[in-house]
Order: sequence, then structure tokens, then C-alpha cells
Amino acid sequence: MSGTGTRVEGWASDADTPDMRKMACPLVMVLLASLFVAAPASAAVGAIVQLPAGAIYSPFGGPAAVTFAFDSTDGAEIFTVRLRQPGHGTVKERDYLVDPSAQSSPYPVNFSWGDLAVAAPTDYVVDVRRQTGGPVITGEAFTVLPELVSGLSASPTPFYPLVQDGYKDHTTIRFSLAADAVDTVVHVFADDAYGRCCGAEIRTASLGPLAAGAHGWNWDGAEGDASAAPKGTYFVRVGATDVGAVATVSKALKVEITRGLIRKTATKQQHGSAYARVAGEHETRRGGRCFVRRNQDPHATLILCANAEISVYWRWGLRAGERIESASFVIDGGYYGCHKSPGHSKTESFLHVHAPPTSECNVDLAKIKYSYPVQV
Repeated sequence: MSGTGTRVEGWASDADTPDMRKMACPLVMVLLASLFVAAPASAAVGAIVQLPAGAIYSPFGGPAAVTFAFDSTDGAEIFTVRLRQPGHGTVKERDYLVDPSAQSSPYPVNFSWGDLAVAAPTDYVVDVRRQTGGPVITGEAFTVLPELVSGLSASPTPFYPLVQDGYKDHTTIRFSLAADAVDTVVHVFADDAYGRCCGAEIRTASLGPLAAGAHGWNWDGAEGDASAAPKGTYFVRVGATDVGAVATVSKALKVEITRGLIRKTATKQQHGSAYARVAGEHETRRGGRCFVRRNQDPHATLILCANAEISVYWRWGLRAGERIESASFVIDGGYYGCHKSPGHSKTESFLHVHAPPTSECNVDLAKIKYSYPVQV
């Protein structure tokens, strides 16, 4: 080698100036460091959350559609999907393995939970994060509203449409809408082989558009072809579609059509003078007394008490199985007024008269409402 220095590419020779050597040192460090830097990482796994479009009504259990997107060179990771109520913590969470070596991108999963039922609009969030922690990758907020169709009831149930006698011949199905509906439909189902909901649909009634609020529909026990539904167990569901085209169907309501022994009611009356007996007379103050007298014109009974009380009874000749449900009297209180308490047993009605100090009761009529059994 000659005494003059020879330049080696990338290195400074002995003949290089100090300034040149200063410039070369950082370059050497950069080149050396580059030997230990890993190859650039592939794109991070991404995710999106999708929920049903439009209003979300109770009960709502999802699912939320979660889609993971990744490159084939990404490593396997575990992601946690959570349902949260802001300010109240996590309702449910579930882990999902995303493994590009075994799965294709996009990779969809469904995340569901127990039905959410609320009485007032309530906010929730479904979000995705790595199981190891870190920030939320993506999230979607939604609001659960009260049930679109709620408050189903039937009155009466059981009912007796198979006997057209004016007694419980139809039942009224009542329900409430939480929002205006562009279409409302009542579905009636027979029970299945195990007596549960729901077997064959026997009746469909379209009620059309209805405003938010309380509504009712009368069912006469007929099927869709107008034939009488037989004795048995039935289930009613009400479906509604709101103005945003979101359709929901209510829970099933059990309704009974039956035959058998029922009780019907009727009334009877008789003259006040037709009482059967008196009982329970006693003084309320020393020297008290009661006086009971039948009058034939008019056919009334006079009950007069001074510092005493008494009970007067009427019998009604009811047959076996018949019983009194309520009793009433037509009374003229006279000069002193009538202090009284009506009552009844299964077969007799009575008027209890008490006098502090004097009562005068002219009983013109005794009346009862009674019930009796009927086989239907």
C-alpha cells in the first residue's frame, strides 16, 4: 500500500480529515443498528360492530355482528367483545380467537346476551378490545326502548263462546303500544301436543295502524273460517310494526275456552211483610225495646227500636246449589230515620236495626241477587 490512504466505501481512511471522520461515525451506527431492526409489522387486526337498524325494543338479546379484518401475515390474537351499560359496568363479555393461519378475513362472529328488558330508554355499548388490554378498538352504542307491545291481558278467561247465552261469550284482549304502529296484527294459536305455545295458528286479525297507547280486540272464540274453536287452551300474540319499519311480536298470552259448570246470576224480591223470623233482640241501654209489625196495606214491615237492636230475616226458597250473592232493601226511614246494616247468609237475607236512641224502618221490599250452577 502506498503512503497515501485508500478510501473504503463507507469507511474513513487515515488520510481523511477529522471532519470527515465525525460525519462517518453516525452513519456507521445507523448501519449497524439496522441489522437488529425487525422487518416491518403487518397491518393490525381491525373490527367493526353492527347492530339492527332502526329502533330497538325490549326484550333485546342481540346478536351484534362483529367482523374482524386482518392480513394473512398477522399473528393470532384473542379479542374480548363486551356489552356494557355506561356508568354501570359490563353486562356480558366473551373472548374470540382470531387466527389468520386458520381463518379467512373478514371473519364474522355473532355476540348475543340475555334479553334486555327496560321500562325507560336505556343506553348500552358493544365494544371490542384485545384480551391483553389496551384501548377499545371499536364500539357501537345503542338504546333499548320499552316493549313496543306490552301489557297483554284477557278478560274474562276462561270464557264460554260455545254457549251463546250472553254470559262470557267473548273475551277482550287488551294491550299497549309504546309507539305509533303502521300495522298491528293479532295472532291466535292453538296449543301444541304438550299444551304449550304455540301450535297451529287458527285466527289472524289485522287491526291496521294504531296510535301509541292502550287498545283492545274482542275475540268471540271463532277460528279464521268463522267456525267455533273447540274447548281448549289457546295463545294470543300481538305483532306491531312501527313507523321505522321495525317489527316486533309480543309474548304469548294464555286464554281458555271451556265447557263445564259455571255460575250465572239472577234476582228476586218480595214484600217487606214477608219476613220469616226475628232474632237477636237485646237492649243497648237499660229499658230498651224493639217492635216488629207486619202491615198488609201496603205490604211492608215496620221495625221500631228505642235503645235496643234486632235482626229481621227473609227466606228465599233457594234450591240446592243456589246461593245469595248480595242483599238490599227498599226502606222508608220515617220520622226518626233508620239505622240499619243489611247482610245475608247463603239462604237468608237480614236487616239489622239498632237504635241510638230511636230507629224507625218501614221495609217495603227485600231484594237479593243470587247465583246458580249451569252446565255449559
